[in-house]
Amino acid sequence: MEESKKTVEIVDKSINDKSIKNENTEEKIKNSNLIKKATIVIGLIFLVIIYKRYLSNITAQNIRAWISTFGVFAPIAYMFVWALLPIFFFPVPVLALAGGLSFGLIEGTVFTLIGAIINSSLMFIIAKVLAKDMVRNYLEKKLPEKWWKIFMESEGRQGFIIIFICRLIPIMPYNVINYAAGLTNISFLNYSLATAIGILPGTFVFINVGDKLLDVKSPEFVVSIILLIMLMVVSVLLGKYATKRHDQR
Repeated sequence: MEESKKTVEIVDKSINDKSIKNENTEEKIKNSNLIKKATIVIGLIFLVIIYKRYLSNITAQNIRAWISTFGVFAPIAYMFVWALLPIFFFPVPVLALAGGLSFGLIEGTVFTLIGAIINSSLMFIIAKVLAKDMVRNYLEKKLPEKWWKIFMESEGRQGFIIIFICRLIPIMPYNVINYAAGLTNISFLNYSLATAIGILPGTFVFINVGDKLLDVKSPEFVVSIILLIMLMVVSVLLGKYATKRHDQR
């Protein structure tokens, strides 16, 4: 009887120890979640403050004037700006126009593509690894519900097509796409290829507008605006095609 009683006591003690360990684990998880939420709030506040205080009033002419101070290193300064500013939700059309103003159509397109690819990779990694919860909470409010579902359900070949189409649509926020893609199961390779190919037409059109912006009365400027309008129309049609295709799945 005594041996049986001791066995029961040992079992009870083991169960109690496990219970305490489970409680400690739950407490650690709870504290970890609180830290994550606090980090999310601080991160969002930081991004908003940086944008409102330093970036909201920057124009294409301001960027052009700043990067011109670097002389022969102006292209590096421009690509550096391109790599960082969109992280803070800076409007990328302003950057593209600055590229056209500063470097012309060909060089401006090349430098913009390099900067955009670096930036889109950084934002993808931030969303995927460093700030997934923060990005998800923010983007759910920014993307229309239908497009949010399209992104979250995309992977493989379908993911490549969705990212590619979104890159072709100027009215789709470039910054939001970068972060949203990091939340999906889309591979980094598919994302990078779709981005590099998809942003080319829009980059060319916006850089062309910037290149011709110094003479708004020229026929070339009128043509650049016509191309911009055509891109907008095509992008709307592509957006409807993407949503229709998703609904049919």
